[in-house]
Amino acid sequence: MADGSLQKDYKTMIIHTQSYTKEENLILSKELNDKFNFNTKVIPHKQKYWVIKFHPNDSLQLYKLITDLILPSMVYKIPKI
Repeated sequence: MADGSLQKDYKTMIIHTQSYTKEENLILSKELNDKFNFNTKVIPHKQKYWVIKFHPNDSLQLYKLITDLILPSMVYKIPKI
């Protein structure tokens, strides 16, 4: 499973892409937005990394796309429908 998290609002998801540069994250974010009609944003994390943030509506759409692939031990990382 890729590294991601569900925020404290239990709706917003973050993909932890800290190992990528800001430019690489922007490319990945654009591809997600173009291919899946998401509205992801690249945001700073801990003032030195970059991650991709999913809007709550996009989090639910992502959930629907990947639900069959989620391991039971990772369900806590996705929003509840």
